[in-house]
Amino acid sequence: MGLGILEPSSDARGVPGTAQLLDDDKKLDEPGNNVNGVVQTEFQLPILKIENLSSYPLLASGIACVFASVLARVVGKRPIYVFSTTILLVTVVWSAAIGTDYDSFFAARFISGSGLGAYEALVLSSIGDLYFVHQRGKRVAFLNLMSLGPINLAPILSGYVADKYGWRTNLWILTAFTAVGWLLVIFACPETRFIRPAIFESDLVDEDRSPIVADENGSKSPVTEESQENGATTSQIPKSKRTYWQELKPLTYIDRRSNPLSHLFRLFACLFYPAVIWSFLVGSTYSGWFSGLSITIAQIFSSPPNSYTPTQLGRLNAFPAVGALLAFGLLAGLADRTATFFARRNRNVYEPEFRLCLIAPGLFVGVPGLALFGWYAALATPEYQISWILVSFLYGLIILATVTQQSTSFAYLLDAHRDISVETAVFVVLVRNFFSFAAGKFLGPWLVREGTAMTFYTIAGLEAGLVLTTVPLMRFLNTAGKGGDSMRRGP
Repeated sequence: MGLGILEPSSDARGVPGTAQLLDDDKKLDEPGNNVNGVVQTEFQLPILKIENLSSYPLLASGIACVFASVLARVVGKRPIYVFSTTILLVTVVWSAAIGTDYDSFFAARFISGSGLGAYEALVLSSIGDLYFVHQRGKRVAFLNLMSLGPINLAPILSGYVADKYGWRTNLWILTAFTAVGWLLVIFACPETRFIRPAIFESDLVDEDRSPIVADENGSKSPVTEESQENGATTSQIPKSKRTYWQELKPLTYIDRRSNPLSHLFRLFACLFYPAVIWSFLVGSTYSGWFSGLSITIAQIFSSPPNSYTPTQLGRLNAFPAVGALLAFGLLAGLADRTATFFARRNRNVYEPEFRLCLIAPGLFVGVPGLALFGWYAALATPEYQISWILVSFLYGLIILATVTQQSTSFAYLLDAHRDISVETAVFVVLVRNFFSFAAGKFLGPWLVREGTAMTFYTIAGLEAGLVLTTVPLMRFLNTAGKGGDSMRRGP
């Protein structure tokens, strides 16, 4: 195999994911996240309680994605998308309309996180439903751009809006965008999950290139000509194409063969898949640290000696927005091209590990960005004012690495475990959101205790070690050693 990946033993089953390509030092009571200071002034509460409004929705999202993934196996993905988007619309109106009742505001924010869970859980597998292996890279990159890019673009404007028109105006603006999204989901988001003939699943194959299918209990078997002739994999295929208006039904089918408890077990069984653990350690930890930093960044820069206003804090997100766009451009141009390039030189056989070379920005861009960010932020004194432009630039390096790491690890995971893509994506999102929640809760006290420089030096060192695990992964994850069974399969 290409890139030094070891060949599986001759008597081993085909490796899932392999596909034959066709030619076709701050105070905790200082204001938090850029408009958090304004919110704190209105609610008259400690800043840590205000920051809970940003961290606890991540926890709710992680919990909700478990239920969304199990239900999607039974009723399909469209009804989950519709229901979740409705929750988001209702809760953002609720948040904008309440007065100064913190408990009600917190409840609205927490429930909104549960609405987000479906998108965290299902969108990645929807990409696998719709596109071939050599077409997914740029789509996964675009997904992560849309997930992480607006986080940096919105604060540039939201700080100014909060200063001039009040922080609730941001929520009414968000209501308008959410309403548009709700209409798009209703009228332009048909069901993507189909029970199709396994012969079309080109990345689920046996050693002799026969497709592999998994039944409702998770057991796998190759599809033969005899099983195709007997209709074993085609009985669930619609006899005729549904019309547009039929596609708009909230519920298009119920898979009565699915066992929800079995799918729940398969979700937590992902803990034993090496590729899943690697995806979290390399991709999702970057995202978790970024989420924690976005919650606590004002703790670093809004108190003396910097004393940034919400508008000035918003400007720090200028280069991160550019960094997210650059990461998307890099991945859109290279993700699928590199995979196809290596596959052509591997006798036209694609391996998911061919994507892993795009992990490099995490080591050569993200690690220096984290270390330099902490070092430069710690230089600020009453006599020396640091440049917000340089701070923003270093912040941009972090988000560039975050997008490339998360996109590449998700694309690899989708290809390596296409048959359980929902479960693997949900498991990674679940532990990522729990990690992001923890980072948002504990990064602030860590900054106070250790200082900005030492905190980010430690994070940079951890990420460097995690990214370097990709080197043995590229060679050994495809097999458990010479003549061994595939580690990519898991339990």
